Amino acid sequence: MNYQFIPFPFNFYGVWHSPQVIVTMARPTFKGYMDNIQIKTGKSAQDFWKLASKKGFVKRGKVASKHSEMLAWLKSKEIGLGHVHANFIILYLRLHANDPELSTQSRKWARSNGYTDYEK
Repeated sequence: MNYQFIPFPFNFYGVWHSPQVIVTMARPTFKGYMDNIQIKTGKSAQDFWKLASKKGFVKRGKVASKHSEMLAWLKSKEIGLGHVHANFIILYLRLHANDPELSTQSRKWARSNGYTDYEK
């Protein structure tokens, strides 16, 4: 964890003093996102891969639909994810399928935040 001390010169009464406030600046990791999604939905990454295959979003190991279609499905009442978690699952599906359309920046973020293709 990264801790940063921020001096705050006044208390709530306007009296000058200098307490130290600890601010946590934790970086979300790939595993952290996946754990939170599994807690919320009860589905693992492999479960999302299987569901996407059944729905036709993934065909023969390749992503076969538009981002917006998958986003709408993941945010629907059937799955119930929020916008950020839905985008994360789409990133996972594209990484898992080794999608050539996935940006270099997304691949770098995933690698630097602990993505290993542990589900294959």
